[in-house]
Amino acid sequence: MGQKYTKEKARRPGNSIMSRILLPVVIAIFVQAGLFSINIIWGGTLDKLNHNAFDILNGQVVNRRNYLQGEMLGRWSNLDPAAQNIHRILEEKQGGSEENSSIQNQLLMQSAPELISLLRRNLVTGVFLVLTDGEVYDDSGRLQKHALYIRDMDPETSSANNSDLLLLHAPARISKELAIPLDSNWTSYVSFSPGESASWNYYRKPYEAALAYPEIGEKNLGYWSPAFRTEGDSLDTITYSMPLRDSRGAVRAVLGVELSTDYLGKLVPYQELNTQKQGMYLIGIANGDGLAFDTQLSTGPVYKHLFGKAKTMEFVRQEGYGNAFRVSGNLSRPEDTVYGCIQYFELYNTNTPFEKERWALIGMQEKDQLLGFSRGVTNSIWVTLGVSLLLGLATAWAASALLTSPITRLLRQLRKSDPRHSLALDKLQISEIDELSGAIEILSTRVAREASRLSRIIDMAGVEIGAFEALPGDDRVFCTGRFFEMLGIEEKLEQDGTISQRELDTLMETLTERIEDQTEDGSIKLLRIQRTPEEVRWVRLKVVATKEHITGVVSDITREVLERCKIERERDYDSLTNLLNRRAFSTEIARRFKDPQELGIAALVMLDLDNLKFINDSYGHDCGDAYLCSTADALRCYSPEQALIARMSGDEFYVLFSGYSSREEAEEDIRILKEGLRQATFPLPDHSRFNIRASAGIAWYPEHATTYEKLLKYADFAMYQVKKTTKGEFGEFDLEDYSQNSYLLQNREEINRLIDQELVDYYFQPIVDARSGAVFGYEALMRPLLDTIKTPAKVLALAKMQSKLHAIERLTWKRSLTDFEKLANVDRQIRLFINSVANQLLGEKDIKELQERFSHLLPRVVIEITEEERSTEAATHGKLEWAAGWGCQVALDDFGTGYNSDTALLAINPDFVKLDISIVRNVDTDVNRRKLLQNLLSYAESRGIRVIAEGVETSAELHALIELGVDYVQGYYIARPQPEPAPLSSGLVEEIQEAFAAVTRIGV
Repeated sequence: MGQKYTKEKARRPGNSIMSRILLPVVIAIFVQAGLFSINIIWGGTLDKLNHNAFDILNGQVVNRRNYLQGEMLGRWSNLDPAAQNIHRILEEKQGGSEENSSIQNQLLMQSAPELISLLRRNLVTGVFLVLTDGEVYDDSGRLQKHALYIRDMDPETSSANNSDLLLLHAPARISKELAIPLDSNWTSYVSFSPGESASWNYYRKPYEAALAYPEIGEKNLGYWSPAFRTEGDSLDTITYSMPLRDSRGAVRAVLGVELSTDYLGKLVPYQELNTQKQGMYLIGIANGDGLAFDTQLSTGPVYKHLFGKAKTMEFVRQEGYGNAFRVSGNLSRPEDTVYGCIQYFELYNTNTPFEKERWALIGMQEKDQLLGFSRGVTNSIWVTLGVSLLLGLATAWAASALLTSPITRLLRQLRKSDPRHSLALDKLQISEIDELSGAIEILSTRVAREASRLSRIIDMAGVEIGAFEALPGDDRVFCTGRFFEMLGIEEKLEQDGTISQRELDTLMETLTERIEDQTEDGSIKLLRIQRTPEEVRWVRLKVVATKEHITGVVSDITREVLERCKIERERDYDSLTNLLNRRAFSTEIARRFKDPQELGIAALVMLDLDNLKFINDSYGHDCGDAYLCSTADALRCYSPEQALIARMSGDEFYVLFSGYSSREEAEEDIRILKEGLRQATFPLPDHSRFNIRASAGIAWYPEHATTYEKLLKYADFAMYQVKKTTKGEFGEFDLEDYSQNSYLLQNREEINRLIDQELVDYYFQPIVDARSGAVFGYEALMRPLLDTIKTPAKVLALAKMQSKLHAIERLTWKRSLTDFEKLANVDRQIRLFINSVANQLLGEKDIKELQERFSHLLPRVVIEITEEERSTEAATHGKLEWAAGWGCQVALDDFGTGYNSDTALLAINPDFVKLDISIVRNVDTDVNRRKLLQNLLSYAESRGIRVIAEGVETSAELHALIELGVDYVQGYYIARPQPEPAPLSSGLVEEIQEAFAAVTRIGV
């Protein structure tokens, strides 16, 4: 019966060889095509192209926003110099009647030079000063105010006689005295219509804010007004204005600057957003907390085509593309889609009246322009995929036909063969098929020989492995001899190596309590086998079930488990102190932060040992390691059990106190830790005891921060402040202190990069002879190239914190001389003034390099003793020796402020004295400054010291200084610092010569 069944089964029709070969190949081709499509189209490649398009657009908007924000905060809204001088004028006129028009006109006239200087310095299209005198209304009910409003339609160019300026609002007499023409819309007063608040918010809002918030300083009451057009004016403008108070706190005036939207539009070039110049820029003000913006300025012809003169733009977030938004409505054609990237300006400080007004720069492109590249790639892929599929299918059919033809011939021969005779198949001269023929002939003999080979190999190799196999419908289960032994079960098998299915199920149930881990489907289990009280083994049981059989394999993985435990221990714990390391601490604290209820009130304490370097240098690193271990023991001893303690790196330790219901409880535990550390001592090799000392910073959750990263940053800052001030104490984080000094901590690595890569340029500002107008020398002024460190003052502050002042001194000398040497058209007699750090001396190697490289320039150098650091006697003596040895000269910088007092003048006996800008400023009108300068000039002349006046910014100051007899002048009025200084203007030279000639004639 079995033979009959076999024959019937053989006769059953099946798939042809052709189909068995062709079908998988076809499936493989389609699978490959599908994988290709999924990977390219749905796998994220095209989406990445879209992301890149949005990222590029967002990056361009960020760069343009950063530029505009820098101009708005650093230049346009910098009203300090003018505000200070106008304050002085207001105070002088404080005694007059506020209703006296002549007094108001005098005040405006005296303020005019300051306003013109502010207009030129800040490169704006207009400046204004509106006085807050009495409530006067004209016949039409409009409020009138005394004001001086000056406009410059082209801030990039200026005229020495102010012929390029216009007066928009000013008394007629002032126009005549200033010789400035009147604007076509000129009025003698500035008028405000009560019903049109938008046109006079630039005056009303800062004025009302000053009245409402008398405790807030004037700078924090500054207000950026939306774009508006004053009555009768033809120009849309955006203004920045701030109130001015007198010494009694009364609001006397509103000072501000104007930027025309036409001028501002030039600074927002839509062409940079798209190579086809199809981009758009929009400057708007957020209308509430949503994504609606009131339009203030737009650029690009595409914007006008799509949106016309839309006053409000609304956006919705485009999910999946980061900082991308889609325009909602407003489109002239509804089928168009426009995307934009929004970047907000940070114009106001927190806790100020206007901090909720959010200005934003929005870069926009049409969808077809922004995502056109990825669409083209998609179409190309589909075409390529279709052609590839057709070629693949044709090739697969041809290859299958060639492969199946020989096999078909062999099958015909097998069918015709006589089973009573030895099987001899023809050779087809195809190696694979011929091998198949030979394999068929010897198959029966090889099966028996190979049946027991695997078992013998496993037994001979001594591999600890056991197995069982169960067949469906069979009550007996075959097991190898070591299967139950490895599972720690005493069970005897039958002689044929089998056990009943029921017994096996019962025994497997007893293993449940030994399971330490398993996969989700339970097919693989990790079992812990306790063979003896001292011996523990781990085994892996893997069970695979199919329709044909159920197979289970058990293998010993004790060594693997122990090795993994060892690796995990080494991974998570510091090998020296046995505390958690950075990785394990970060993992555990991140887990705790996921459950605020468990975290409760928490404090992160960051400790830094104060004396580890001393221990290492004095007693060796082994003793230093023991010092670290003693510190770790003290932290464990005086911290509660729930505290998380870790050694992060070197001499830094973290302790997280968490799970408290009140801050007082946590403070008590921190106090115990602090006192415990103070009492802890460490034995030194000389048998003395050394007190453990650490500086610690504390940051509180959730008071200071609600994320681990910020909490860590704040604790680090608090520790840094303690190290800098009261070393060895515990200090809490202070937000105000952080706001003022965080850049010192954040830029610790940046100063190293600046020094190592010499990321500075040097600009040269001319020092001019006050008699002839000729250039006497150039002062080399540092200009950092890092966005994070923008001023020389910050460079010196960071260098001092990092003990890098010596490196700054070396960099200053090297780069100043190198850049000066590259200047073209500089006379060989012109001097180079170099700002030297007062308390730093170059090493012998540095001095030798300078002498070898710049021996031809050193005699022309004037060493300026800079004011950033207090000089020492040794440093001063060393610099004087340099001057004597190199044949150069010495200048005392910033005389009148800081450390350069009269004592320094007597001690150094310099060749030059450079007056500080605080003495030069307003020297033309301040009697006290003139008297002080006269005394200094008299002393300097008697000692043969030449005097240089720094910070000359007005023509009046220049004339006053020449009249008083200074030798040289320097300042923005003379020339701004430049990398390649240009020749002085002939007009300036003539002005100096004429002023000196006038003084000479008076003297005669």
